[in-house]
Amino acid sequence: MKFYKSKFLLLIFLSVFIVNIFPLFIDGVKAQNIPINIISQGKEVFINEKIVNLPWIQWQENDEIHTGISDMRGESILGIELMSTSNTDKQPIHWFNYHNILPAKFNNPYRYLDITNLIKTTGIEINNNNNILALNTLLSQVNKVYEAPNSNGKKIIIELDKPSFFQVSQGKDQAIITINAQAHPNLLDNIKPFPSLDNSGLQEVEGDEILNNKPLSKSNLFTVNTKDNQTFVKVNLSGFNNIKVTSANPNLLLIDIKPSAILPRDISWHNDIFLSRKYVSLNNNQDSFLVSSLKVNIKSFNLDLQPILSNNNTVIGSAPLKTTAQNLEAIAAINAGFFNRKNQLPLGTIKNRDNWLSSPILNRGIMAWNDMGDVQFGRLMVEESITINNGDNLINNNYINSGYIQAGIARYTESWGNSYNTLSDNEIVVIVENNTVKNKIIGSKAGKDSIPIQRGNYLLVFRSAKTLADKLTINDQITLNTETIPKNFANYPYIIGAGPLLLLNNQIVLNGEGEKFSKAFNTQKASRSAVAVDNQGKIILVAVHNRIGGNGATLEEFAQILQKIGAVSALNLDGGSSTQMYLGGEIIDRSSITAAKVHNGIGVFYRQK
Repeated sequence: MKFYKSKFLLLIFLSVFIVNIFPLFIDGVKAQNIPINIISQGKEVFINEKIVNLPWIQWQENDEIHTGISDMRGESILGIELMSTSNTDKQPIHWFNYHNILPAKFNNPYRYLDITNLIKTTGIEINNNNNILALNTLLSQVNKVYEAPNSNGKKIIIELDKPSFFQVSQGKDQAIITINAQAHPNLLDNIKPFPSLDNSGLQEVEGDEILNNKPLSKSNLFTVNTKDNQTFVKVNLSGFNNIKVTSANPNLLLIDIKPSAILPRDISWHNDIFLSRKYVSLNNNQDSFLVSSLKVNIKSFNLDLQPILSNNNTVIGSAPLKTTAQNLEAIAAINAGFFNRKNQLPLGTIKNRDNWLSSPILNRGIMAWNDMGDVQFGRLMVEESITINNGDNLINNNYINSGYIQAGIARYTESWGNSYNTLSDNEIVVIVENNTVKNKIIGSKAGKDSIPIQRGNYLLVFRSAKTLADKLTINDQITLNTETIPKNFANYPYIIGAGPLLLLNNQIVLNGEGEKFSKAFNTQKASRSAVAVDNQGKIILVAVHNRIGGNGATLEEFAQILQKIGAVSALNLDGGSSTQMYLGGEIIDRSSITAAKVHNGIGVFYRQK
């Protein structure tokens, strides 16, 4: 009887394993780096004698050397358009008269397009000299640039004598198409000096400027200039127009100018990462928003999710998200929490591997997760009790490594950096070494005093709290006890905070006023970023900019958009010019030149085996 009972239990165990665990294992194996016999690789390429950032690899396949380039950077730098695909290993592309499906290989942290066939077919020259890769096209010429009749928006046609690499950058009221080609002399008559892309007015912390939607006359729709064998076509964009540049045969660039110029697409980029760009309608279909999203399966064996900072040695600083992601070799990333753009200090929760890089403020929204892919959303506070001399006195602190300045106590650790510069006038700074009070420093004006933070030690900073500071004397023994409110969030090693919390368990729970955001913040229309989770536990990174013909989404509209794309819980992140999403080497929701520097983000990493 015992034998049959044991056999029965064994069969149940095997059934559960085969149905639930084994498929995950197999999927994990499939999604690992494809074994490639890499013989050469780099991150920069010479293109027509100019060096650009373009990750590349070369490998041996049978008796032939194959060349792969980062797909997202290839689209941005070379003008190779990536089309929709449901196959991670095959990528349809379009470049002038070349329409084909190229092999794609993921090799952390990039997805590489095998351009071997493209090179053979189009006459692109490739040369690898001592691991310096060069890609060149025959020097082409821009013969004509003119506006073409178009019933839906505006259209500009650029005629070349042969295919050429090109790049597109779009700002708030203008765009620049840069073509690796000389301009025909007839195009340059009466051309004034050519300005760079205008990205002024895009550096606000949250919210986009209301754009002036005055119609432009036909005569000033575009201007043309040339420099160093490149031709620049600057297109003036009225109000809320976007541009879409498509290469076509024979040797044409077609520029569509209208609010809905950017086309939807879906790309299965990796077995555990799905890229989507689509329009979502709200308000009885009166408003439509272009939504860029990345769906990430962090429950697989392949990917990790981590908070990322612009500087590994301190929580102070900011940098382009693209720079931070590339330096850390992240596969994907999105901007995350708020910060003070002037002093570059964090304003909200950042917890990484159980280390409070910055504590919560104002009971604002957060997302917490662990290495198993378990995710929880909510609102969070931290309370830290400081016990002196075995319980003789008790002091409470709510801020750790925070740039949010309030009367009371804040604690600063080595994660802040190797020193602390006073943030307000007349601070009292207590130096604690090995849990023992070693010194007290009376500060003067903000920024005038710098106190070192030794490894393993910390500072207690008293602001307008002399009475509390007087409770501490030299050689006092200190015990710290840090708790989260709610308590269950203490179990999560990773937490990122911003706000407001938008969705929780399929319900809109937006309460900007309760999270102490201003009325203007709560009601404005702006570019938006969010992190969310769907009903399968997959993470969704989301970026939304203007609606068609108008400004961006309100917070209420953003919550509705997130519901429509499948989110069940979601957190609003820093927005406006901070909104930016990165994948495989490039910002994918906007021109990177228009994206502001950010303090922190959420990074997706390949899990090293």
